[in-house]
Amino acid sequence: MKRKSYTAKNQTVSEINLTSLVDVCLTLVIIFMVSYPLVMQSGINVSTPSLQKAQSQIEETELKAEINLKADKTIELNGEEITAEVFHDSLKALLDASKNKLVLISAEDSVLHDLVVAVLDEAKQCGAEQLSIVKRKK
Repeated sequence: MKRKSYTAKNQTVSEINLTSLVDVCLTLVIIFMVSYPLVMQSGINVSTPSLQKAQSQIEETELKAEINLKADKTIELNGEEITAEVFHDSLKALLDASKNKLVLISAEDSVLHDLVVAVLDEAKQCGAEQLSIVKRKK
């Protein structure tokens, strides 16, 4: 029996190579699995109101939490200097008694952003519903 020999002109591709397609699909699945927790992570929405708007919010609330961060990493809560160990409990007690659960945060110029973000996160965990960042006049 003789086999017919085909030249390059007569050959046709009769099947599709699926290996490349499967590799691309699996790569996309892995990328989506890795990026999903980053997209769905709960964040803190921060809006910076004007000073007049912040003052009007202060007047409307019965109790408020004013947090001032100083350059030497000390924290003032409503004008009283407190330590980092009792900050969580003091803020939680204040927010539990507050009607609007408003927290105003200000920091000196030399305070690092990571400390401000840590305090924002702590306030959110204590039950703050409204977070405002206020720049104090010198």
